[in-house]
Amino acid sequence: MDHHRHVWPALTGLGILLCLVPVAATSNRQGSVNQATDKQERTKLAEGEYAIFEEANAGAVGPFGEEVYNFHETWTLYRAASGGYDVEGERNFESPEDTTHSNRFLAELSRDLTLTQVTEFAQLKWRRDSGPLSCEFLRNELHCRANARDKDQAIELRIPMQRPFGLLWPISAFSLSGLTREAERDPNRTQQIQLVSIEQPSAEMPVMPMILDGELRYLGEETIDVAGQRLGAFKFSIKAAMTPQILVWTTPKGLLLAVEIAHQDDWPGEQMKLLHFREWTSF
Repeated sequence: MDHHRHVWPALTGLGILLCLVPVAATSNRQGSVNQATDKQERTKLAEGEYAIFEEANAGAVGPFGEEVYNFHETWTLYRAASGGYDVEGERNFESPEDTTHSNRFLAELSRDLTLTQVTEFAQLKWRRDSGPLSCEFLRNELHCRANARDKDQAIELRIPMQRPFGLLWPISAFSLSGLTREAERDPNRTQQIQLVSIEQPSAEMPVMPMILDGELRYLGEETIDVAGQRLGAFKFSIKAAMTPQILVWTTPKGLLLAVEIAHQDDWPGEQMKLLHFREWTSF
């Protein structure tokens, strides 16, 4: 097993999982009305595209058996009537190589761009009739659910968390950038965090979460080249057990600009970057 295939962070994260947990049918009708009203009242702010650039492993990223290739994630950001933000997006990738996938996702962000819930319209690897996959990011718990036509095939996870947390896998750009909000703007201080890797190893164990303790540190301000622009960025370091250092750049508001795996050896570069970005209204 190639050790380096296990270090890529959950940016979206591959993007990402998550959404509102389903409720009773009578509530769903009211929820649909509320969601339609929210859509009418929300404001389109920006759109963008993330891409992963992997120079090793023939371009593969992700855990052994779950590798993806040529990952791109396009998204549109809206300001919701609640004052928070909605994201509508799509992830395109190959897994295995030359087998294309296109998965739509929805996400909800708080007023400070912290991910609170997300839904990915995709199936679990070992549960072919499952979906969509949804998760809520609660203060002390990650709650994920994948429904299925056969109730015995449905999966629900309630993962207790002791510290601020974000996804390491699957990739989640908005989860990782939201985690940086926990860092004090002091390079001499660290914040204890946790990273969650949710893998799908086998039919007997269709979902296996792993929790890694780590540290988050603010490294200062830099100007970087992304999306054909030179932008001012806040820079952060994330270091967890059994993984190389992860460097993260965000806008001062908290939008992810880039992520890089900082290997200590001569291992080729691994990076996720904002490839395209267009803004209609400042946020």
